[in-house]
Amino acid sequence: MKTLLASTALAVAFASAPAYALQPPTAPETVQSNIVVQGAEPSTVEATVVVPEAPQPNTSVVIDTAVRETPAATVETTTEIITPVSGRPAVDPSNPIAPEVQALIDTKKNYTTADIVKAQYEAMLATPVSQPTTIITTTTTTPRPGG
Repeated sequence: MKTLLASTALAVAFASAPAYALQPPTAPETVQSNIVVQGAEPSTVEATVVVPEAPQPNTSVVIDTAVRETPAATVETTTEIITPVSGRPAVDPSNPIAPEVQALIDTKKNYTTADIVKAQYEAMLATPVSQPTTIITTTTTTPRPGG
């Protein structure tokens, strides 16, 4: 009988455990209230989370202007082609390993999972945001006097 009561109490405690689990904070205000600094009042503690931004790619801009004369007007068409340029080395499609990770593998015989994760994180931060090629075409028509 004691075993049955203990088993039942254990099953109830196990089933209700997720309900009492500490939930992750959902808003920045909640995160700030969970910070504890010894020797300081909670109202005087300010927390700032800095998230590094990914580097923006360099761009190559090519501008082409064409002027066409008609009897009634001058038509000027300007085309700007903005292409992102990356200084990162190209990754081999058959073995896609970031240079930071490959350097770790080549230099360190016994590396840990934490080492690999750190190298992957550094590679991710060093990779520019991918952007498409942008083409902007502007046409300006200037009527001729008396035309």
